[in-house]
Amino acid sequence: MYRDLTTVLDGSWHVEPGWAQGRGAWGGLGVGMAVRTAEHADRLLDQDGAARIVREVSVDMLGPVPVGASLVRETPLRVGSGTSAWRVVVGSEPEVLVSASVVLGRARGGDQPVIVDERLSPPPSPPWSEVAAVPLAPPLAPEFTERLEFRPLSGLPYQGRVEDVVCWVRLPDEEPVDAALALGLIDALWPATLVTFTEPRPIATLTFAASLLVDPATIDPAAPLLHRGRLVSRREGYATETRELWTPDGRLAVFNTQVMVVIK
Repeated sequence: MYRDLTTVLDGSWHVEPGWAQGRGAWGGLGVGMAVRTAEHADRLLDQDGAARIVREVSVDMLGPVPVGASLVRETPLRVGSGTSAWRVVVGSEPEVLVSASVVLGRARGGDQPVIVDERLSPPPSPPWSEVAAVPLAPPLAPEFTERLEFRPLSGLPYQGRVEDVVCWVRLPDEEPVDAALALGLIDALWPATLVTFTEPRPIATLTFAASLLVDPATIDPAAPLLHRGRLVSRREGYATETRELWTPDGRLAVFNTQVMVVIK
């Protein structure tokens, strides 16, 4: 399902009804589309079969992508022997809706040990199967949330306090996890800044940057990932937030920073 929703055909990306967030597509679809488009283009240029894999994606979400077909263009920024970078754009100037940079790289430095900052650890949680699934749907949540499974632990919107958003999340159809899905899924939860309000406020993501820290093929598609969203700062209507996705076995899979605008 997610693969089909984020695949570009003949230069066109089609957003299906039911996947919107406000006036445009859920941002996680745009992230996944950019990643999948760059991966496909990179494979076409790969001459020796040693594929580069996605390491990082940076997305400027400049305007809502409407339901229906939108023009997509991909451009190689640099294709080296070890790394490559692609620009993926939705829309056309001067009405660019999404501008993404996707960096791919081959594995290297095989003699170097894996290092993970021990100050980063998954938030406390019972096993996901012991946390109740909570259905989300309009008018309380965007329409795309009906298609995902959420098992929240803390940080519900409109509590009037600062609290991390902690929630198990997944696509319930157990689709195999790839880079596009892992990087898109981190955008599924509501902003942590919403927890600080006491009534609904319109918020939109302006910039999105995420690093993929595990081989997505090692993520169990039958189990959800544990999300933690944390408000870092809010000033003059702009909020900066970090997000993490953790596997049930305690590995940090995705680390994300977003800048959001509180529209009013």
